[in-house]
Order: sequence, then C-alpha cells, then structure tokens
Amino acid sequence: MIPNRLQLLRQKMADHDIHALIIPTSDFHDTEYVCDYFGARKHFSGFTGSAGVLVVLDDQAGLWTDGRYFIQAAKELQNTGVDLMKMGMKETPSISQYILENVKPGQKVAFDGRCVSMQDFESYQKDFADKDLEIVTDLDLAGEAWPDRPALPASKTFHYEDKYTGKSVEDKLAEVRAIMKDKGARSHVTSKIDEVAWLYNLRADDIPSFPVALAYTLLTENGGALYIDDSRLDEVSRKLLEDNGIEIKPYDAIYEDVETLEGPVLLEKDFINSRIGRAVKKPLWDDNPIQLLKACKNPVEVDGFKEAHKRDAVAVIKFWKWLEEEMAAGHPVTEISAREHLGKLRQEQPEFLEDSFETIAAYGPNAAMAHYHPDEENPVPLEAHGFFLVDSGGHYLPGTTDITRTFVMGPITDEERDGFTRVLKGHINLAKAVFMKGARGLNLDLFARQPLWAEGQDFNHGTGHGVGAMLSVHEGPNGIRWRIVPERKDSCVLDVGMVTSDEPGLYEEGKFGIRHENLLVVAPYKETEYGEFLKHDVLTMVPFDVRGLNLDLMSDEEIDWLNNYHKTVYDTIAPRLSQKEAAWLKEKTAPIHR
Repeated sequence: MIPNRLQLLRQKMADHDIHALIIPTSDFHDTEYVCDYFGARKHFSGFTGSAGVLVVLDDQAGLWTDGRYFIQAAKELQNTGVDLMKMGMKETPSISQYILENVKPGQKVAFDGRCVSMQDFESYQKDFADKDLEIVTDLDLAGEAWPDRPALPASKTFHYEDKYTGKSVEDKLAEVRAIMKDKGARSHVTSKIDEVAWLYNLRADDIPSFPVALAYTLLTENGGALYIDDSRLDEVSRKLLEDNGIEIKPYDAIYEDVETLEGPVLLEKDFINSRIGRAVKKPLWDDNPIQLLKACKNPVEVDGFKEAHKRDAVAVIKFWKWLEEEMAAGHPVTEISAREHLGKLRQEQPEFLEDSFETIAAYGPNAAMAHYHPDEENPVPLEAHGFFLVDSGGHYLPGTTDITRTFVMGPITDEERDGFTRVLKGHINLAKAVFMKGARGLNLDLFARQPLWAEGQDFNHGTGHGVGAMLSVHEGPNGIRWRIVPERKDSCVLDVGMVTSDEPGLYEEGKFGIRHENLLVVAPYKETEYGEFLKHDVLTMVPFDVRGLNLDLMSDEEIDWLNNYHKTVYDTIAPRLSQKEAAWLKEKTAPIHR
C-alpha cells in the first residue's frame, strides 16, 4: 500500500520537476496532534507516531523521528520503502544533509510553506544555498497525490467560561497589547491555534484530544480579526468578539491581509508558518507574547487543575481496583479492553470532555516502546506477571490531566524491581526539589536521572513537558530535559503557575518498560536574603504500586515522601469513593517501611 502511494506521489513530484519533498507532521498551525486532513506524513509512510518528518526523493525516502518512536517506527516502516532515520544518533544525517547528498545542484526541493515554520524555512534556505537548490513552497503535492483525502474539520465552537479561565477576553487582549506596545509593534499575528483558543476563550472539537478550532488571529493596537468559518461560531463567542472589536473573516483570508500590514508586525519565527512570515513586509521578530501568558496559570486555573485531578484520580483508582479484581477472577483482560474500561470510567466523571491524548496501554515488552499503542485487531492479553504501563489523561472543563502508572501484575524479576525503584526515586527527587527563581528545567532534570545515571542507565525522552489548561496536553515554553533541543522551545525559566509533568522512565527492549508520571505546578516556597525560592506542588492524586519497590534502594527521606504523598491521596480522594473503594484505597496507601 505505502509503495503504491509513494509511486503516485513521485509522479506528482515529477510533474512539477520536484526532486525532494519534505512532509512534516504539522498542519498550518504547527500543531503536535493533527486532524485527519493533515495526516500526509502518516498516509505516505505508514508511521503513526505523533512526531516525525518524511522526505521523499526520486528513488528513496527517509522518516526522521525521535527516541520515543525508534522501536515503533522500525516495525511500521518495514517493507514500505521508507528508511528509519533516528534523530540524535551520530550515524543519522540531518534532513538537509540527506537532501544535499542525494539531489543535484540547481534542482528543486518542495514543501507546503503553510506547514513549515519561518524558522525552519530559513534554516533550509541557508542549508541549500551552497548547492543552489530552489525551494518551492506554494505546492500541496501531498494533496494532489491523495485522492480520498479527508475534509477539513468544521466543528462548532463554544465559549470557555471565565469561571474556568480566570480571565476575560478583554483582559487577555489588554495584556497582549501591552506587550506589543512595549516591543514597538503595531500588530501581532499568530497561527498557533492553542494561542488563538486561549486569547478568545474559544474551544471546539477540530482535532482529537485537542479541543480547539483551526483559526488564525491578527491583533492590532485597537482591533483585530479572527480567521475562521463564520458559520462555526457560537453566539456567545461571536458577541464577545464583536464587543472587543475583533472582526470575523474567512479562514484563508489571513494570507492576503498580512501583505497589507504597515508594521512593525510582531512575529516569532518558531510560531508562524513561513507562508505568513514571508508575506509580512515589516516583521518584528521577537518572542511570542501569548505563549508565556498562557503557560503561567492564574489561581482560578490552578484550582481547576486540582479539581480535574481529583476527578481523574477517582477514575484511575476505580480502574486499578477493577483490573486487580478481573485478573484475580481469571477473567480475560487485554490491552484494548483495559484501555476501553479506563475510558468509560473517565466518561462517568463530571465535566469530562475527552481523553487528552490516545491512551497508551502496554503490557510487558510492549511498554519498552515509550509511545506504544495497542493493535486493535490483535489485542495482547494481560498475564499475572511483569508490568502493565498505562499512560493516559483527560480534558475536564476545569483542567487537563496526564498520568502514567506502572502496575505490578504478579511476580517480577530483580532487574524489573530495581528499575521500578530507581525510576520512582528519580520521580520523587524531582517532585520534592526546591529551586531558586530563575532556574530552568535544564537545572532540574538531573534530580530525575541521577538514580539511573548512577547505574549507567537512561531514558530517551524528556523528563517533563508543559501542560495546557483545556488545551494541548503538551505545551511550551516550560519543560524538563537535560539538554536543549532547539526545535522544542521548552527550556524557559520556570515561574509560578506553570504545570509540568514529572515522568522519568526505563525501557529495556524485549523485556519491559517503566514510567512514573505526575503533573506538578510551580508554587512559591520562601524568600530569604539569598533570593526567592520555588517548589513544585503535586497535582496528581493516585498511589504508586509499592509492590514493585526494592526498599533497600530507597532513602528514609524518599520513603517518607512516598508515605506522605499516599496519605494525602487517601485523605483527598477517599471521600469521593464508595465504602468498598475507599477500603481498597486504604490498603494501597498504607505506609511502607524498610
């Protein structure tokens, strides 16, 4: 199937004299998770992961993805004619190097400029200059070669009420315009749909697990425009936009309008697509004003996150209890049936909208693939030994959750037990860390990795990512990783209100996978003569499976932290459970001792 699709794509490339085509995962808005219309990379490669870039040449093709997907991609790319390119590995050429090595001077390289950021466009432009390669950005070759391409989504929008956002549209517009004024900008344009959603307290259902609408916005000193199909707008949002001087214009009209702006126009190269960025006559390249405002949750949003996590905890705890009872009774349980039951329990919670991402339910060796997804047609049965890793989350009107628990299904090996313990030690170290204001995730990552690094072990993904408020479960600019990855833009200074995951892991191919994940929110700690200190408050309220621990590897302080956390979980969640469920939770949160 994939070879046939690539053949048709190469025919379209030949029609336009294109010798290299770059197909990123992204849509026109640089969105991590995309709707079916923008699934070109998946369609032409067969790779289903959430991150990657496909490059198609006349006689070969490569798929670049990161360490989360190496195992998965290797399986999915078999017999497709697409080679796996492992990003970050010494032997792997960059996309530009690959093209330069295989394309002749003066030939054409193409990509849809709406799907590539201005930053990436300029990087390609610089890389290809020495070989005089021509860059073509106004073709949609993937669309030409995709006869049954799905339609663009057109879900109805809804107003996200101020009781959840903590700020009105009027207040948010004033904050952004104040930053524009400070930077000397007359207007600001963003193509990031989570920023548009945040600015106008506007939500929709265009993308699975991402409650937003495909839209652009142009903001001026006194007015602006929202670019979206007018028929999709709910009446509350329509009136709010009109009251705040925001015009409603057709989705594609943004490309003509930006050409007429007098400037300076505030843009960030990483957050504007290159078709827009190149059309602006007087760009003012600087940091996007919305991203940081969005990342620092206000007190109403923080309270909403806390409530969402309490509701989510009820669902996950009920799931764990159900899982144990089903296995004890000898009932068949598969990765698929477990995932579906957890989803059902979440749906029973008040103000639940949808999963915040596709649940990862991975038993045994499958969990070694950090972003594994079960095979619907061949469900893997759970057995009474080893680990079962479940990474899941939900969007509730008050907030968003993301949690991973590694459940002990029965007897485990010493290797599994020690790995389980070291990963949890790292998780605890990060959760209880105190740090000076001005620190970044780069400064904190060592807390989580040290117990593994001490044994010569590691995990090939970031330790933490930012989480949006009823927006993307993965957002910047906050993150926790030990080295800067420029394209991720997640190494900002941590500040009060930022929500970040704490999720170290350990993955042994063919054996097991372990990950322990809670969400944390940055909070004030104390101020002394040395400066201002911050800490993390834990949002997630679900116990860890202590049956996987080797207590001889844990310090007294780590055991005390875990016992205190479990007491907080019980005190917080037990009142929301039935008597039998609370009794079960009491056992799971009982103090542990060496």
